[in-house]
Amino acid sequence: MNAPTPALDTSADSRTSVLVTEASKMYCDLLSMAFLAVPDRFHVVATAFTAADILAHVREHRPSVAIISDNLADGPLSGLRILPEVRKANPETRILLAMSSSDRELVIEAFRLGADGVFCRNSPFDMLCKSVDALAKGQIWANSKELRYVMEEFMRAPKQRKVDPTVENRMTKREADVVRLAVEGLSNREIARELGLTEHTVKNYLFRVFDKLGVSNRVELVLSCLRQEETAREEAPVES
Repeated sequence: MNAPTPALDTSADSRTSVLVTEASKMYCDLLSMAFLAVPDRFHVVATAFTAADILAHVREHRPSVAIISDNLADGPLSGLRILPEVRKANPETRILLAMSSSDRELVIEAFRLGADGVFCRNSPFDMLCKSVDALAKGQIWANSKELRYVMEEFMRAPKQRKVDPTVENRMTKREADVVRLAVEGLSNREIARELGLTEHTVKNYLFRVFDKLGVSNRVELVLSCLRQEETAREEAPVES
């Protein structure tokens, strides 16, 4: 007599919970079926193809990762436009924007509005799995070209960047000085020259700041500042 096949143990589920969204129910179902092929890594908690359903599922299921399609049943780029609302609905949910193409402006706007990663649909499914894994671990997902778009946009305007005061209060004055210069685009060598420090000391300050802010590199620090600017823009009073 054959022994019964053991059931998947979900008592201490280490799988990544995923919200799948697409422009139609059929595409949602197809993507969900693809994730069923890797049941030990992912658990699809819900699917959605409208903005209202996405927000409802994020609040109810609080998925680790939400794969948000740039185009939804609500219309072109409706998925992009709801990114700030998704982040507000559950700040812990990591957002991966699935795009039809790696358009420069779309990539920049995705990160500005709250995406933690971008994924082009022309890429294979195993790459999508890797991107979801990366986001679940707290990493940023984008290829080198897409990251270059973001960095170039950030550096294009020569204005001084400001760090959120609530974040700056967690730093020493010297750490804050280093961060301000880093987000303005200065290299470690330039920061060291500006502040009269060694490059090694600048690196140590940055590593301490990364730890305090929960980021792992300059790119994530830049993305944090981009989002601060977007939040400030949303909260600014409308001139009559």
